[in-house]
Formats: sequence, structure tokens, C-alpha cells
Amino acid sequence: MENRPGGGAVFKLELPGAPSPFANDAKPYVNRPPRTEGQASQGSVGSKLILVVEDEPTVARLIADVLSEDGHVVEIILDSREGLERVRARRYDLVICDLRMPHLDGRAFYRQLMRDENPLQHRLIFVTGDTVAPRTVDFLQRCGLPYLAKPFLVEELKQVVGRTLEQTSDVGGTSPGDTQRKAEGGYERGNERHWKQHEI
Repeated sequence: MENRPGGGAVFKLELPGAPSPFANDAKPYVNRPPRTEGQASQGSVGSKLILVVEDEPTVARLIADVLSEDGHVVEIILDSREGLERVRARRYDLVICDLRMPHLDGRAFYRQLMRDENPLQHRLIFVTGDTVAPRTVDFLQRCGLPYLAKPFLVEELKQVVGRTLEQTSDVGGTSPGDTQRKAEGGYERGNERHWKQHEI
């Protein structure tokens, strides 16, 4: 407290800041949907295991929160190189990947999935804030994968995720329960198939 000339006082309060959920933590932030009475286990129909590879924590958290509300199990990876290692080691139903990231951008991420013959090359949704650059437009048209243009609406996110999951569900998609049991076995090769693009 400080006394001010001429009367009055000034009070100063210092409050500790809340720690970031991503600070000094090498493990991904896992956002699991709340369980309700009568709800089946994580492997229930409609519940999918989704990986979000996004270097902006706020955007990644928004995507995870929205999809968790729909009953999905969502993991966040902020470093695309770590994200690539994770999809090589585990089986996911879907990956949502930012197109512009340091070290390894979305294009390189996708091309590596193709070289690895990883089925997730067909279960990938891009997020980008650059949909007017000719290079970006050309890439999105050639790969034929769905994408979300920043800023996007919550309903747009839900729609493109729902459509992609519906189209890939009949080609060996895995539930989170299956993923947990087969995590050590890596991804399953084969089942390669192309899906047409959904533009938002």
C-alpha cells in the first residue's frame, strides 16, 4: 500500500499466473470426452481417436474441445515432427493438420505419409489461413483432401470431420479401443483409396 500526497492510497496486488498446459510437458495434451451414465466404453460406435497437429495452442485447443463434445478422443501435438512419429507408432482414425508449421509443414507431413504408405494419407484434414496463394491452392487441388480455412466456424469443423469420418469408416477405420490395443503394432498398410474433396 502507498500513501499518496494530498490523501488517498494505492493498493497493489500481485497474483501468480496460471501455468500453461503445454509448458515443460513433452506429452501431448489429451482431451477426453466426459463419460455419462449408460455410455459405452471409448470404443463405442461414433467415438473416434483423432490427432490434431497444430503449432498454435489456442487453435489446437479449440479443435480438441469441439470434437470432444461430439464424443471423440482427441490428442494434441504442437510439433509436427513429433506428430509424424506418433502416427507411425499408433493408429488413428483421423488427423487434422495445420498446413503452415515450422520444421515440417503440412505438405511435407502429407508427403511423408505417402512415402510410408500410411493409410492416414487419406484420413487427413488440413487447416490453413492461406487459401488464396497459388501454391496453396494448387497443392489442395492436387491432393484432393478436405480442408478448413481459418477462421472457421465450429459447425464447419464438425461438418468436415463428420463427412470425412463417414467416408473412411468402411475402409478399416479403428475405434479408440482398437487403437489402444494395437498401439505397439503401428499402422496397418494397405486399404488405400482416394476420396473426393470437400471444400469449406
